[in-house]
Amino acid sequence: MGCGASKKSKVDAGFTATRGGRKPPLAELRAQHLPSPAEKHDPDAAAPGKKFLRSGASLKRVIEQNSVLVVARVRPLNQREGKSAVCVEVTSAASLTIAEGKDGAGTADRQFTFDACFRSDASQEDVYSRSGRMVLGKVLDGFNGCVFAYGQTGSGKTFTMQGSKEEPGIIPRICAELFERIATLSEKRYAVEIAMCEIYNEKLNDLLVSGGDGSRDLAIREEAGGRGVFVEGLSSYAVGSASEIQAMIDAGQKRRAVGRTNMNEHSSRSHSVITLKVTSCDASDSERVTEVECKLHLIDLAGSERQKATGATGDRLKEGAQINLSLSALGNVINALTDQKKKGGHVPYRDSKLTRLLSDSLGGNSVTVMLCNVSPAQLNAEETLSALRFAERAKKLENTATVARDSKAAKAAALFAENKALKERVAQLEAYVAALEQLY
Repeated sequence: MGCGASKKSKVDAGFTATRGGRKPPLAELRAQHLPSPAEKHDPDAAAPGKKFLRSGASLKRVIEQNSVLVVARVRPLNQREGKSAVCVEVTSAASLTIAEGKDGAGTADRQFTFDACFRSDASQEDVYSRSGRMVLGKVLDGFNGCVFAYGQTGSGKTFTMQGSKEEPGIIPRICAELFERIATLSEKRYAVEIAMCEIYNEKLNDLLVSGGDGSRDLAIREEAGGRGVFVEGLSSYAVGSASEIQAMIDAGQKRRAVGRTNMNEHSSRSHSVITLKVTSCDASDSERVTEVECKLHLIDLAGSERQKATGATGDRLKEGAQINLSLSALGNVINALTDQKKKGGHVPYRDSKLTRLLSDSLGGNSVTVMLCNVSPAQLNAEETLSALRFAERAKKLENTATVARDSKAAKAAALFAENKALKERVAQLEAYVAALEQLY
């Protein structure tokens, strides 16, 4: 497989460094591709031989501290790759190695460390419980959230996000658990709306409206202090169950642009963005002063691709070029956000519709999970290495997640809470006075 004998990893070196008494800041650890203290020595991680799975509790600690979670998933070899050598090995619950070199043999191994790494035998539930579930908990607490899958075409992104009827992916699982948990939270009232769009050839189309120019090439706007970044004219529908959401997603998927390439029989030719708007307020708040409105983006990106590998021509070739430009813009945004020398400078969010739509999720007010999907086949080693490097850069992102409430609403909520506390105090004092009057 080209993976050499085990050697002391960069992660181990990071552990040794922190034991010396000095605790490096997060930015320094990220620059060295090392885990933070919350990520080290996970006592809950399963032992080798049990898929190397990190515990959900340890990953929850990571996302509470960093607001960004980056995980890698290695899919099994497919029929087209059946005779290819394997160049990727998951070596622990949070690291993997890839054999660099065209032949996959006799070359140095490159190690990558993420928040979690999933072997090809990891189940859909294994992946969801250590990614999507982390974000769902924060959304129910009033934070914006984002889950997106990245990787070359045919790497398993759509299976990870959508799954199948027998093995549902992150999107159907997160929608089902959303309503299950809402049903148990009696102290809050919730309302959920869904919107779904695609970015195809740099045009943003509404997938929940069939045909018509009114659903094509919609514009992205920004409302400071209010809705933030939003798609003007995008339809949104109230939903009361996971089955309603799934029915709408199924209808939207049928309108999504797909096409056949040599890499994938049903290659996604557009970026799909499902947005759930979750509005909540205290059950006792009739005036809705405590209302919080947050957004959860669930994104299945189109895959990066090489024309030589996909055999794309004509429209397929043009689509692939637009996809690569869009993903390149995404990489430029992450580079601008994580480059220590350029921090605080211009971030090119406006270079593509995708990055404009994700401006809150990348370096902004959101809890974000990125799933890097890769093929283990040696024939895809170049694309796999590129995807892992992209995820490595994303690991350095630092979001600042706060409850999704504008400043005026926050002040009103604070006054409402203070008024409620004063009323409770007055009630206690009145009861005390009444008791004294009975005695004297």
